Amino acid sequence: MPLDILTTDTNNKIQKNKEKILNLYKAFDQCRRVKYRDWAHENTFGFLVSEYILNLKIASKDDNIDEVLLLARRLLEVFIVTKYIVTTNQFQVMLDFCVHDHYEYLEGCIARATADEKLFPELVGIDNFISEHQKKKKELFMQYGSFGKKMLSIKKMADRIGYSDEYNYFYKFTSKLLHFCPFSLNGDADFNKPLDKVIFLCRVAKYIENIRYELENIYQRISKI
Repeated sequence: MPLDILTTDTNNKIQKNKEKILNLYKAFDQCRRVKYRDWAHENTFGFLVSEYILNLKIASKDDNIDEVLLLARRLLEVFIVTKYIVTTNQFQVMLDFCVHDHYEYLEGCIARATADEKLFPELVGIDNFISEHQKKKKELFMQYGSFGKKMLSIKKMADRIGYSDEYNYFYKFTSKLLHFCPFSLNGDADFNKPLDKVIFLCRVAKYIENIRYELENIYQRISKI
């Protein structure tokens, strides 16, 4: 298939699936009424995942390869997590995962002061934000009674849903390109040709399609009542 046709076809697939996810987002929003209270966890999860996808900037063959790979990797992670939650019916537990990550985020914010002041002595005492984040951490615990629990690794979830082959290829492959490691010093990886980027964008299109399918599964559960 010629590159221009492949590019157009891939862009159309991405756009069509994003439009379907937008419709699902609106449908989940409509289900936040008392009538659907028993499905609150499923609905909230579907609403937030669809919102996340809609807010992503979709890279193109004109962007740097890192942007294309980072987008595809994020979408692979979203799909694996979404598929895992749907397959195991752990919608309620997802709240614990969110609380745990929020806690770790606040811990990072608190550690920022020490790290900043060690690296930049001129910043000592310039921003008194530690107490604010400590207060938020306390409020988080008071609201949920714990700091949640850590979600399974992406690898374990991929194994559980039968997606280990894709994980072993794309997740590990992009780790070598997006994160610094000894391989980074080789300087051998060159995927900045338009064809390379379009081929990776084909994965973006497929991941978005898979995520849309899982969101539809969630909505079908809710809409049966």
